[in-house]
Amino acid sequence: MLIIRFLVICLAVFCFAVITAQAYENHQDAEKHLESLLPAKAQWALVAVDMQTGENIADFGNSREGQLVPASLMKLFTTGAVFDYIEHGGVIVKTVNVGRKVVRKGRRRKWKTVQRTVEIRDQEQICGLLRDMNVHSRNYVAQGLADYLGERYFGPPVTRFKGARAVSDFLNTLDLPAGEAVIADGCGLLRRNRVTARFMSHYLREVAKKPWFDRFRETLPRPGFEGTVRRIGFTDQRFRVKTGHLNDVFALAGYGIDANGRDFSFAFMVNVRNGRAIDRNHSMARIMSLLADGTLQQNGATQPHKSNDIYLKEEKETEARGIKLIAYP
Repeated sequence: MLIIRFLVICLAVFCFAVITAQAYENHQDAEKHLESLLPAKAQWALVAVDMQTGENIADFGNSREGQLVPASLMKLFTTGAVFDYIEHGGVIVKTVNVGRKVVRKGRRRKWKTVQRTVEIRDQEQICGLLRDMNVHSRNYVAQGLADYLGERYFGPPVTRFKGARAVSDFLNTLDLPAGEAVIADGCGLLRRNRVTARFMSHYLREVAKKPWFDRFRETLPRPGFEGTVRRIGFTDQRFRVKTGHLNDVFALAGYGIDANGRDFSFAFMVNVRNGRAIDRNHSMARIMSLLADGTLQQNGATQPHKSNDIYLKEEKETEARGIKLIAYP
């Protein structure tokens, strides 16, 4: 009996080792395939999270634990901060053009636009504003909203730092990995914004717990149908995603459903140091296609990667309960 037990244990250990080795090989093959879709020497990460369990569906890249420049994915944070502000009774004030008038200056006359501020309380109007911002990636709208929140929370005058602090304070109310985000603005134009793919994908899962999540999700464009992802090369109305673009950055994040009917959130970010990242729509399309098929599902443990420090050192920094802020003069 002892010999039989010993043989059973040995067989179990052997099978586990074979399965683990096979899973690791599959992971390496998938990672090499993904890397072939990217610019040379890119620093990149792809993380997908099961919306129900919080477990990783996919975890790839040479910068999985490194903070990458997210570009316009920062608008996802601003969108959440605005919905949270509204949920707590806040009101959005918007400047609108109401007409034109003639202004005389000596003998000269010129037309001047007449503007006034209006309060937006209607939920549909607010959702429409945020949807237009995300579908068409309007930087001035995103930064204006972040700055507006900063002024409301911390008083005048309006500054970019106060806007970043308002977004940061919202993120700190969520159960997110500590020390994995640097907030510099609300729209993503500044390369000093840093986020890990894990932070972004878990953020998207966390906001799904909010009462305003359905409205949040509807502000994101559907690939193949509208906005910045209309011609991305992948069509699936079950996906809702946001793109990010800078000369040396392209990124994609959002929600999807795989072939097994599993809801997931994901973040895919690519940075090219001292170079130009070609915005390969087909690579982002391929990522969504593989996620939708369930091809990238994790089957076993993966080897950890060392984090990569990229880009220039930060300037003036201040801590805010785990989220870094960058102050500007």
